[in-house]
Amino acid sequence: MSIVGLLFSTNVIANSTNIDDYIYNTDNETGITCKNLWIFDRVHNLEAYYEFPFVEDVNARTATIDYNRGKIYISNSKQVYTYEGDDATTKYVAHLIILDLYTGRFEKELPLTCDGIAITGLLCANQVGTDDAGNVWICGYTKDISTNPTKLYMVKNFDTGECEAVADLSLPSNESASSGRIDCWDVFGDITGETSGAVCMAATSSSDKCYLYRWELAKGASKWIANSTWGTISKEITETYPSGQATWGTGATLNIINDELFYVDGFYTYPTLYNTSLKIVESFASATNLAPDKGCNGIDEFTIKENKYIAYAETQYIITPGCRVNICQLGENRSFEGMRHLWSVPETGLGNVSDAGTRIHSIDTYKVSDKNGKEGVYLLTYKVKNGFGLYFIAEKGFGEEILVDSIEFEYESVAIKPNETLQ
Repeated sequence: MSIVGLLFSTNVIANSTNIDDYIYNTDNETGITCKNLWIFDRVHNLEAYYEFPFVEDVNARTATIDYNRGKIYISNSKQVYTYEGDDATTKYVAHLIILDLYTGRFEKELPLTCDGIAITGLLCANQVGTDDAGNVWICGYTKDISTNPTKLYMVKNFDTGECEAVADLSLPSNESASSGRIDCWDVFGDITGETSGAVCMAATSSSDKCYLYRWELAKGASKWIANSTWGTISKEITETYPSGQATWGTGATLNIINDELFYVDGFYTYPTLYNTSLKIVESFASATNLAPDKGCNGIDEFTIKENKYIAYAETQYIITPGCRVNICQLGENRSFEGMRHLWSVPETGLGNVSDAGTRIHSIDTYKVSDKNGKEGVYLLTYKVKNGFGLYFIAEKGFGEEILVDSIEFEYESVAIKPNETLQ
């Protein structure tokens, strides 16, 4: 689908307090460019960063881009206190924090409900995402997927916060030996089953082995079933990088690329590409010079024209610059061998403050095209207790044919909103 995307203009006055002022050079080999659109973090604008108190909440861990609605969402399992006399009771309630995509400015915080009842529980909204059909979903942490099943929710109403439970994610009793804790999830396809089938996957954050889980929904169906290839929901991976890892470790993340390929990034492992036969396709064994620090979990892949790229968490907060994302071009056929480092964003990092053990660095990308078919990608980086920012990576000259002179916005920005009439 061709979408008129984000445009740039040198005539728009940038507010230097809300952008990363570093100049990211054009990549000579491909001609693609990288620009920061806005940023709120500890390094570049600490005072502005403190206008977003949710970033300090370790229960607000993940973020996603909703391009169709022009929003960014951050899921927060918000701690709520109720009092009876002098006694306080604590519970966790799912909230969706809504930001404007083009400025990063806060719009509202939305409590989430299902059938009119608040969605509650420890880390009940630990993961937020947008599926390939544009549906926004949330899913919670579970300490044991066998004994504590969880639900995949779709946000139906962005005014009231009403959600629909679209999947019950559990393990059958005959797979209970493969159970473990799950922090992060990913989906591929349409979670409603209307326009296509869907897949939901996760990796254990705490178990005695490196387990994976995969549920599938056929187009037109309503019930999620076991993987048709595996014949089960759970499966053990024995190949890791570094090799011989017994578990993924805390905060393991998973990113589905297509029906056959997915990345896993664990606390004890580097981001590694697997196929559904559970074999390593590519790993940092072929690019040791670009390997990130273990313990910072987060990766996404995107394509601009014929070239494929990955964006992955390079560092935790314990190294300066901290909480930074590497952007690299992959070799032919997604090969890590010959991988080229293009940029690290932000160049000076988001910050160096402990995330209290959440481990997750939330990275999300969304691809757009301009009127003439030039391609670009939004890249969102979000790290709890350190900050967040939006970058745009694109072919040189993206959108230049419909630039407008001397435009200023309420929140001055280098981002021009798309002209939706130019398709």
